[in-house]
Amino acid sequence: MGEEALISAFAEIYRSRSGVLVGIGDDGAIISTDGSLQVVTKDLATEGIHFNRAWSSGREIGAKIAIANLADVYAMGGTPKYLIVALSVPAEEEASFVLDIARGIESVAEDFHVSVVGGDLIAGESLTISITAIGSVATPKLRSSAKVGQKVFLTRGTGRSLAGLLLLTKGIESSDSAKVRTFQRPDFHPDDLIALGFENIEALMDVSDGLLTDLPKIAKASGVRIDVTIDENQLNYLTPLSEEVGMSTFELFMRSGEEHSFIAVVAAKNLPKVPSDWIMLGEVVEGSGITYRGQSLPFQGKSWHWQ
Repeated sequence: MGEEALISAFAEIYRSRSGVLVGIGDDGAIISTDGSLQVVTKDLATEGIHFNRAWSSGREIGAKIAIANLADVYAMGGTPKYLIVALSVPAEEEASFVLDIARGIESVAEDFHVSVVGGDLIAGESLTISITAIGSVATPKLRSSAKVGQKVFLTRGTGRSLAGLLLLTKGIESSDSAKVRTFQRPDFHPDDLIALGFENIEALMDVSDGLLTDLPKIAKASGVRIDVTIDENQLNYLTPLSEEVGMSTFELFMRSGEEHSFIAVVAAKNLPKVPSDWIMLGEVVEGSGITYRGQSLPFQGKSWHWQ
C-alpha cells in the first residue's frame, strides 16, 4: 500500500475519543490533560533498515533517533519534556553497544533539558529502538494551516545527510570522514524556531523524509499547492558534495532527509520578522501537490533511503 496509504487506513480504523485535539496525521498528537495541552509522538528504528552500525556508532544511532523524536515535538509548536525508550535486543548483542545507544540518547536529552523516564527491554530477533516523546504546547502548529499567499521557508539547508549516505554506500568516504557527520548525527537547531517565535508561524513541519516528500504532506493537509522558487545560488554549500556523489545540488537539497531542519509557513504580516539566514523555499498557491516555478519538478521518485 505504501506508508502514506497505510497510515490513512489506520486513521480510518482508530477513533479519537475524549481529550484528543489532534490525532493521526501530523508530526505528533495533541492531547488535553487537566486543561493543559501535551504533544505525544513516537519513532521506531530497526537495524538494517533505519541504521547501520558499520557506518554509525551506538552513540550516534541513539542520538539520531532521539533527535527525530524531539523534532516532531518542536514541529507541533511544543517543547519536549520526557522520553520513554523501548529496546528489542538479540540475545547475542554486546551490552556495551546497547549502553552506547543509551548514552547517545542521553546526550541529546541533556542538550535539550529532557528526561528519559522509563521504557521497556525485551529479547528479539533484531535490534530495534522505539522512543516516545512527550512535550508541552500552548498553541499547536499544524500541517493543515497553510493558506494561499503565504511564504514557505526552511530554517537550515538540507542535502548534507543524503550526501553522506551516498558517500558511504558508494565507498567514496569511510565512516570517520567529516563529510558524513550530518548523516551520522543531525546538526539539530530547534532554537531556529524560537528566533522567529511559534506565534509568527502558520504551518510547521520538520524535514524527516526530505522536502520532496514532506512539502507535499503540508500541501495535501492544507488543500493547497506549494510552488518552489528557491534561488539555487543559495545551494552553493552543496557544490563539492554534489560533484562527489554525482547528483545536482537541487536534487540533493530536495531529496535529503533526517536532518530535522524545519519547514515554516509564514503570513505576509510576519515576513519582516523571519531570520535573514532562513531559506525562502517558495509560496503557497492554489492547486495541489508541489511544483518548481510553476512546472513539474525535474525529478521524481523517493526522497530518502534509510540507514
